Formats: sequence, structure tokens, C-alpha cells
Amino acid sequence: MKRTINFFSILLVVGMVFTSCNSDDNTTAPEPPTMGMDDDTPPPPDEFESAWLIGYRTLTPQGRIWYMEVNEELPAETNQANAVEIGLNAAIYTHESGTYTWNGDAATVTKWGVDRTTLELSVEGLLSFASSGLSGRNAPNIFFSGTQAFITKLSEGIVAEWNPTTMEIITIHQVDPLPDLGTTFSFYTEQTLFPTSDGKIMIPIVFGEPASCCDTAELPNPDGAMVAIFDPVTSSIEYRRDNRLFASDSDMMQDPIDGAFYLSTNFSQSYYEPYFDMTGRPTTHGLLKLNQDGSYDPDFFLDLSDVIDITFIRSTFFVYDKKFVFGYLDAADYQHPDSYDDRFNSFGVAPQIVILDLETNEVSAFSGFEGTGFEQGFFLGDVDGASYFSAFNYSTGQGGLLVQNGTDAFTTATIHNGGNTFQAVAKLW
Repeated sequence: MKRTINFFSILLVVGMVFTSCNSDDNTTAPEPPTMGMDDDTPPPPDEFESAWLIGYRTLTPQGRIWYMEVNEELPAETNQANAVEIGLNAAIYTHESGTYTWNGDAATVTKWGVDRTTLELSVEGLLSFASSGLSGRNAPNIFFSGTQAFITKLSEGIVAEWNPTTMEIITIHQVDPLPDLGTTFSFYTEQTLFPTSDGKIMIPIVFGEPASCCDTAELPNPDGAMVAIFDPVTSSIEYRRDNRLFASDSDMMQDPIDGAFYLSTNFSQSYYEPYFDMTGRPTTHGLLKLNQDGSYDPDFFLDLSDVIDITFIRSTFFVYDKKFVFGYLDAADYQHPDSYDDRFNSFGVAPQIVILDLETNEVSAFSGFEGTGFEQGFFLGDVDGASYFSAFNYSTGQGGLLVQNGTDAFTTATIHNGGNTFQAVAKLW
């Protein structure tokens, strides 16, 4: 039976060949497809191998306008002509699920897509929070995943949970608002959100100097550093205080070497001691350490006044490998004005920038920004294991995007003329 099958198969093949040889000579075989090489169909465009997004602002007569642009690599200089304007009251968020911008005036989040062949930005979705009570420039945001993100406004007791993929509001959590501290401050808010090791969100809270001076009744009651802990599962919030420090900043510094979080004071805390009776109050210049679950480390606290003769803390830059870099005014070099209304004169004096070793308390000069063309900078974000900083030059108004190479070593990646702040840097793919 097997041979019979092979025999008929041979006959079939021979017949096909014979028929082909005796066919009409004018009949030609069809041409194979050309795959777009010889016809009018252009070949598909090449995709860019990588894409970097940067966001920055430009000072104009109308105010500080924010822009964002995408390039294959970080450019040596920004190109505003190729950037997308996102407005005055805006913020930029990036996540693996996409790029998003916040419009504080309209209370909307816009989702942006990037064409892989042209790097052009286009709108992919719009989500309005106007009916939730969220608005304003300050809209702290955190992404848990591509389907779960949060925006807070604790002054109103609001935590909005939303889906970045479908661009839908999941729920509006009503929580306890910021505690009443018995007085009116120049500001009292949150600005940054951090995930905890147990699936919650830790939110450092900052309050500024009192609006009025200088009665002790204007002092906050109670005082103390404050971190809010929000639990998305129970829709509850807890305000944790630490009275070793008079008040805290609205941001935390995470050591990229060991992952520890540090919480320091804000510049406004330096305006209390010169003008108010602070007897019995905690220090206004200190540093706390937080664990990954958002609890304060009871075994770590540093009073900066015990290490240096500080009268004004200008900026807290970062902690790197247990070394704290910050700028301050020494009491020997600066005296606060007699009038409370003149307190901001402190910003007209160049600060000393130092490195404080958190294990030995040794203080040394910081020179990391020297050679970059910029005077100061603050942490922006980590990309591919490298830390990026937004730097600025007071005299020229020029902004810079710096890459950190160590505690005291930075290089300039991108400069921006016309403004002095970068807001975002991200590698999209």
C-alpha cells in the first residue's frame, strides 16, 4: 500500500510538469510580491531606540510657563521650539503606564502618548477632578501601578484614587483633614507622597511661619514634626508626630545606598527663634530618620545646632551614603533683621553648603556643584539607577539638569535658558 501511494504521487508530479511545458508560451508566471520595495508603498518608518522626557519652566511676562519635550537622548540644551506647552499652573508625572500632566486651574489630568517614530507628544486621555474639590498647583501624586494612583489635598480631607490606564476616578476617599494647630501659617500643606513597605502612603507635612508676629499665641499648638500615613484599604489616615523636632519639611530625602528616609526642617522654621519666645520648644534645626513603614526611628535624631552655629537653613539637598548635604547661614555671618517683615532678607545672602557625616558628625565643605556652572540644586528623581538634580544659577537665571556621580560629584546633562527649574526627567523606553 505504501508503494502504491508513492507511485501515484510520482505520476501526479510528472503530469504537472508535462502540463507546464505544453502551456501557452504567452502565459507568464505571476511576479512574487515586492514587499513595498518597487511599488508606491513606503517602507515602515524606523522607531527610535530610546526616548527621554524633560520638563522645565520658562519665565515670561505672563508668569512661569511649563514645557515638556522628548528626545532620543538627553540634549545638551533644551529646545523650546520642539516642546509642548502645558501651562502656568501645571505639574508633570511620569510612570511606566504613561506621561501625565496636571492642570491646577481646570483640575484635570491629561494623559500623553509618544509616537515611537517621530517622538511627537499627543493627548490620549483627559480626566477631570473638578467635582471632587481638588484644584491648585499643589497636587501631590503617587502611582502604585498602571491601574491605581492617588492625588491628595489634605487641607480638604481628600484623597482621590484614580486609574491611569482607563483615566477614570476609582473613588474619592474622605479622610480627616490636616489638624488645627491654632494659628494661621504662610503655608500648611503636603507636597510629596512616598510608598511604605506595607502598602500605605506616607506624606510629610510642612507648616510655615505664622502670618502674624510675635505673640506666643501665634505659635503652633501642638508643635512637632508631622507625617501623615494613609491606608488605601481602610480609607483612613493617621497623623504621626515627633516632638524631638519643632516642625518638618514637605519632602523627605532617601539615601540611595541603603534606602533610609530622612526628614529635616524647612527654611521657614528658622524664622521662629529670632522673633518668638521659643522657651521649652523643640529645636528648629534637626534631622529625623524614618523606617520603611513610615515610623520614626527612635534611635536616630540629630540637632544641627549641636554641630554647627546655624541661624538659618536655606536648603536641604540630599542624603547620600549617610552623608547629609545642606545649605545654611552661620550665626557669625548673618543677623536676622529687627523687623519680622524683613525676614526674607536671608535669601539675599549666599549660604554655606556643607557635607555632614551622619555617623561621625564631621562637617566638610561641599563642592559638588563647582564646575557645573550652577550654584545650587535639588533632587528630581532616579532614572536607570542614576540620580538627577534640578540646578540653577541665581546670577544668570540659567537652569541645569545634573547627574550625581557621588556625594560630592556632579556633571551637567542639560541646560535651559530662560528659566531656572527642571520639574521632570524620565526615560520612557
